[in-house]
Amino acid sequence: MVQAPVGWHCHQCVRKNAKKSPVIRYRPGTGALPTLSQVPMTMGLIAICVALYIASTADYPNLLDDTAMQGLAVQNGQWYRVFTSIFFHLNILHIGLNMVSLLIIGRLVEPILGKWRYLALFLVSGLGGSLAVFLFTNPLEPTVGASGAIFGLFGAYFVLARRARADTSGIGVLIAINLFYSFVIPDISWQDHIGGLVTGIVLAAGFGLGRRGRGRGELVTDIAAVAGVCVVLGLLFLLPPGAVNLG
Repeated sequence: MVQAPVGWHCHQCVRKNAKKSPVIRYRPGTGALPTLSQVPMTMGLIAICVALYIASTADYPNLLDDTAMQGLAVQNGQWYRVFTSIFFHLNILHIGLNMVSLLIIGRLVEPILGKWRYLALFLVSGLGGSLAVFLFTNPLEPTVGASGAIFGLFGAYFVLARRARADTSGIGVLIAINLFYSFVIPDISWQDHIGGLVTGIVLAAGFGLGRRGRGRGELVTDIAAVAGVCVVLGLLFLLPPGAVNLG
């Protein structure tokens, strides 16, 4: 038997009622943040980035050169770079700032999207950042970092908050400040940031964030949104690297 606020319940009744109970997820404006154990994808992504950073600075010094986003290398068939570059970082400050940002925004976005939609958003936003680097950067210039994917999460949270009719001034200011620093601080890829941000906003809108009662039809819609955005990004990769290089 299990003690309840009123009386005692049998174990079978507790399990049966638990299945019927609604799952309460974090929503913008509620003020109740999830624990770290409730954001497994965020913690997993952080662990991967930290492990690869250690590897790139220790036993495998050429790892950055072999995995960085570089337009010419991608054009020559090394397509894996559009994703591997997301998980590598140049120095301790670079990875430190990105991982803190990922932890903060991940705790807001992952509980609402669910882990698989969240992971898709992260990866596709990273892909959008890589595309912007591919099109707007010197084809010989290497770029690494999770910033594009993180900006995609920023954009998704903005859409989410708007759908929930929550205050978006905070996330709006945060995006504006980070974009400002992207342009004024040398060696920061504003292309990656803008590409990830725009992709995250578009995909989040396609996900239909904030809707209730997600069913099979909405799952199909979400899969179609991911596939559609990926197809558009893939087609744009057919353009020559640096096609819109702004210097």
